[in-house]
Amino acid sequence: MKYLIALVGAILIVAATFFVARATTVKSLTSETSIFDTFEDVNGTWLFSDKIGAAAASGVERARVALGGPLGLSAKEAVYFVTQQDDDGAPLRSQCAYRITGPPIDTRWWSLALYDTITQHYVPNAENRSSWNSVSVLRADDGTWVIQVAPTPQEEAWLPSQETADKTFELMLRVYNPSDATRARLPNIELPTVERVSC
Repeated sequence: MKYLIALVGAILIVAATFFVARATTVKSLTSETSIFDTFEDVNGTWLFSDKIGAAAASGVERARVALGGPLGLSAKEAVYFVTQQDDDGAPLRSQCAYRITGPPIDTRWWSLALYDTITQHYVPNAENRSSWNSVSVLRADDGTWVIQVAPTPQEEAWLPSQETADKTFELMLRVYNPSDATRARLPNIELPTVERVSC
């Protein structure tokens, strides 16, 4: 009888351990911030990862990207920077207006996209605009560019945020086929500033 009790006790312990570990793993993989666990802080505003699309990424890192992140190209083709805050460290809010000022980036092509922090989807808007890129945005003679993020129309390149509700969002900068010089300096390249203009 005592062997039966010991066996039942062992089974219960193993079952409890399995379900606790499973629940912890699912919570980690589906958390809105878990995708950023392996990102490193570059300059206090932007985070960088070389795990998206990398052969060296672990199974957990790949699962996080598959469940809650962007569809990643091979790390040989693209690198990713993301921010959920402005240069003062305040969370990006859809009811605020921001001025994103970027330097020229020595790369074949880049894009700046806006995502809903919770859903990780593009934010629906009347302009049907979710991003700007190095071809579509106007650049000054020195190669710098400006993108306005706001809930209402702006004169310069405008990336609409939610107009009807105050939600958090994130900005993702994708750099495609960076030059050898750019790649050699990653992640310490000059990145866009994120200035809150009004709120």
